[in-house]
Amino acid sequence: MDPQTQNTSLQRLQNVERRVVRVLDIAGGVMEELASPSGPRKDFVNSHCREFMQSIKVDYSSSSLHLPFSPYRES
Repeated sequence: MDPQTQNTSLQRLQNVERRVVRVLDIAGGVMEELASPSGPRKDFVNSHCREFMQSIKVDYSSSSLHLPFSPYRES
């Protein structure tokens, strides 16, 4: 593998890693909010759930172009 291709592959992998970490961070924030002793703030949970779902849709649609297996497609 030439250095240019290797660098591009590494950059793509780093971008995917950043997106995965962000999605997990959003999910963790919602879980913390749901476990709050004073009860969850509805606006916080709603906005973070919306952001989570949007991130999942974007990541799934971009990654499904490159992956032969898709759990949401019929076999």
